[in-house]
Amino acid sequence: MEFDELDSTNAALKRITEQGGEVAEGLLVWAKSQTGGRGRAGRAWQSPPGNVYASFLIKAPDATRHAPEIGFVGALAVRDAILELPRHNTAPPAVAFKWPNDVLIAGKKVCGMLPELATDPDGRQWIVLGIGINLIPVDVPEALYPVGSLADSHVDTKPAHVLTMLGRSLSAWLDTWRTDGFGAIREAWRAYGPQSGAPLSVRLPEGPVSGTFAGLDDDGALLLETSTGRRKLVVGDVMFGEV
Repeated sequence: MEFDELDSTNAALKRITEQGGEVAEGLLVWAKSQTGGRGRAGRAWQSPPGNVYASFLIKAPDATRHAPEIGFVGALAVRDAILELPRHNTAPPAVAFKWPNDVLIAGKKVCGMLPELATDPDGRQWIVLGIGINLIPVDVPEALYPVGSLADSHVDTKPAHVLTMLGRSLSAWLDTWRTDGFGAIREAWRAYGPQSGAPLSVRLPEGPVSGTFAGLDDDGALLLETSTGRRKLVVGDVMFGEV
């Protein structure tokens, strides 16, 4: 379902699902621009025309427990899609991941994801996976992390083409998740995430905590080795290096 403008593709897809619209796995809502795009922790997502703003509907048993896993599935799908896009005689960009739901190129955030829950009138639970990808540069005032775009890496494409590639790769990684479990997704994500022992600082509601990356727990939580012992974090903004 394509729209010129929406408040938020996640909000729109949740409304369709929760108000009894005809829904099925893979239903896609995308908009050319958003007036109320959201990232994690309710932060505004700058949404001018020219970039990807899309939400996919995913069916999952025990969606409440599995929703965080879908962000990792989405990151792998976005990476595959980016590497299939046309480039101007340049090498493929080095795509990396930042916990929990960000995709980076050259150390800059080009994609963010937001998995949310929706329940239809029949009581079935769904996961709404919102994906925003910067194809062209975006001015983000007071960004917590450097912001980039695919154009910075000489990738020349349009939202509709990206969504075709993304739908294909997301379907493939969802098949892997359902067949082999989250463990396979976690290990695939680790190949493009921070190296073990990499210094990290995580901004928490109570203040920052620094340490080194010690992997992901079975549920995708961040494991951080600190001076006072290992911590398991389920929320927070990761910054590379210690502050």
